[in-house]
Amino acid sequence: MFPSTSSSLRPVADQAPALDPAAQWVPHRRMFLKAMGALAGSAGAFGLAGCGGASAQSVPTTAETLRAQLMANEAFWSSVQARFMLNPQKLFMNIGTAGAMPTTTVEKFNAENVAYAVESKSGYSNFLTERTAIARGTGTLEGRGFGVEPDELVMSYNTSDGMSKSILGIPWQQGDVIITTNHEHPGGDVPLGIAVERYGVVVRRIKLPVGDGQVMLADGTMATHNAELYRTLFRNEVVAAQGAGQRVRAIMWSSPTYLTGIMLPIREIVSVCREFNLISICDGAHLPGMMAYNYGDLGVDFMSGAGHKWQCGPGSTGILIVRNRARPNAASTLPPYYPVVSSSANTTRQAGARPYLTGSNNTATVPWTQRGDYDIGSAIQSIGSMHVPLFQALAASCADWDAIGRKNIETYVTTMAAYTKARIVEIWGSAEALHAPRDMALGSALTSFNPFYGIDGGRNLIRRSTATNASTPASPSSRLVTRLGTERNIVIRNTTVPRLVSADTTVNEFPLRISTHLWHDPNDVDRMLEAVRALAVEIAASAT
Repeated sequence: MFPSTSSSLRPVADQAPALDPAAQWVPHRRMFLKAMGALAGSAGAFGLAGCGGASAQSVPTTAETLRAQLMANEAFWSSVQARFMLNPQKLFMNIGTAGAMPTTTVEKFNAENVAYAVESKSGYSNFLTERTAIARGTGTLEGRGFGVEPDELVMSYNTSDGMSKSILGIPWQQGDVIITTNHEHPGGDVPLGIAVERYGVVVRRIKLPVGDGQVMLADGTMATHNAELYRTLFRNEVVAAQGAGQRVRAIMWSSPTYLTGIMLPIREIVSVCREFNLISICDGAHLPGMMAYNYGDLGVDFMSGAGHKWQCGPGSTGILIVRNRARPNAASTLPPYYPVVSSSANTTRQAGARPYLTGSNNTATVPWTQRGDYDIGSAIQSIGSMHVPLFQALAASCADWDAIGRKNIETYVTTMAAYTKARIVEIWGSAEALHAPRDMALGSALTSFNPFYGIDGGRNLIRRSTATNASTPASPSSRLVTRLGTERNIVIRNTTVPRLVSADTTVNEFPLRISTHLWHDPNDVDRMLEAVRALAVEIAASAT
């Protein structure tokens, strides 16, 4: 269930990036270590388990084992953390909303902005150099880059931009069915709604399970929350739609979901798309910079992710992947697609090329169903004059990740999330407090949980609000987020999660969502959880 000790947490000598091995803890590291004394003193009051190593006579707890893995190469990760200029007075644990550029990326961004101002440079570029470096990776570490070719990668403006370009570039027909879930972000849901209005497509939603272990399904039955469950849920929905005489064209989903952090298993869902020859559209907002996936091997037709979150590029950057060739794990055909915006689509018929516009007056359009010989990435990327320093800085952050090791980062941040879940179970006394499973096959670096679990009225408090949105100031969950920021200098967020409580009833819950990134360590997690527990007790007492 939890990861075993992995060498990817400790880069070998010939893989280590150019980091100072003698680097010491940056200032906020030392501050958090001091806070551990206060945490130890409050263990009895808040039911906290010990955070140190187990005695010779005891068996290490899951949390202790994970802590040992995370701290095994403290100097290396301290050097990585020192690359960032984060405010040392605050603990930033909402990377799911915004990351922070490394100092080298900020310097690159600033220098290029100055150069463009001084030399009055133009913004016309298809960024082939940067796209090639991001797609194929830089450096020598295995698993670098995104595992695709540059003609399949676009540097977009954010996830929503990429999702709009993906969904609205497909020539839907009236009655086409798109299967999705009830946990989708507006970045995907809104263009999906536009497709409904514009083309008359039909949307079928799977109600996703929430929690650890045994979870409730839409038919009221219970099931084990694992990766295979999602293949079954999506496949059953396709079969049900076809049984009703509907024409299923695509599956759209989020990996991970932004509400709970559950990593919907991409391979399992793509296998369903491959079985029924469906278009696969993944809202992968949190994937770039968090997970070291080879997207070519995954076989996804469209994957839209953020560049400014876990990848720590500048704001208004994203990464869009559009499959442009046959791949063994993908559907058998390329989906028809037209660029939504472009200033460089091929408008003349060339020998061996498949043009976008055809005919003597370039007026007749054809979908690129066999577009492997056409650079779709450049066509989508080129939309006139663009902010060149913005995307050069994104490429710099991607190169930084390749140098540190994308698999190293994935293992570290997801193990940190596993540690967070283990500590929540210890402190709150039950895995029932979790909104996402501990099964690492469904794990991401996001952790969602009920901070009021086990406290008087805990289940009611997590659901109490004057509206359906967790941002409502009256929500106990929002009060907790606000107080963590103003009183403890800890930045996190909450979400609104629809949860099945019976076959006929779904209720909204407002859990906290924690992001664990490469500038965190177990001490940060313990400090945050101690503060959450203390404030949750106070809020619960004032609410009764």
